[in-house]
Amino acid sequence: MAKRSDPRSVETRERLVEAAIELFGVVGFDGTSTRAIAGMAGVSLAAIPYHFVTKENLYLAAASSIAEQVSQRLEPALSRLEDELLNRALSRKQAIELLETAFGPFVMMLASSDSEKWARFMLREQATPTEAFEILYASNVGRFFRAIIHLTAIASGDVPGSRASRVRGLTLLGQALAFRAARALSLRTLEREDLGPEEIVSITSLIRENIRLLQHL
Repeated sequence: MAKRSDPRSVETRERLVEAAIELFGVVGFDGTSTRAIAGMAGVSLAAIPYHFVTKENLYLAAASSIAEQVSQRLEPALSRLEDELLNRALSRKQAIELLETAFGPFVMMLASSDSEKWARFMLREQATPTEAFEILYASNVGRFFRAIIHLTAIASGDVPGSRASRVRGLTLLGQALAFRAARALSLRTLEREDLGPEEIVSITSLIRENIRLLQHL
């Protein structure tokens, strides 16, 4: 039997996780069988208990994989946001500039083909949170949301941490998230088959316009 550190064993594990992300996202935890996951991954059914012991552990591994991939996408922008928040007292204008910069990569990530399978999984966790939600929130996903909400409070003149500032920050984030969470409706409304470069530029520009309006509150 191959060791878990063997390249072939690592590849098998990765294929199982990718198949799990896809199937759990499409039909949910209860609707997904381990046989279906193994079949999509192209490996034997015995590989699942060998690598993960249980279906539940595989589900959590799928959540961890999503958290890691999203974290890698957000890390450059997030590092700058947190560094600025930590090391200097930001003016409203500076907070607005940081928000404008941060939303570019955020929209790009949401529009990417990779995010489609992540989104299905994450939306299920939004509807019925499990232990997997805690894994996702503990990653850069939660950190990015908190940084954006804090910057939104500064930009709008709200008290950071107040209920109003959190609602305002979530509303701002929702403007970008809607194009992923309500993708089919967005595409139908825009009369497009996909979000191409032109649409991404347009979405980002309009969100930045709304960010600049915060200075007038």
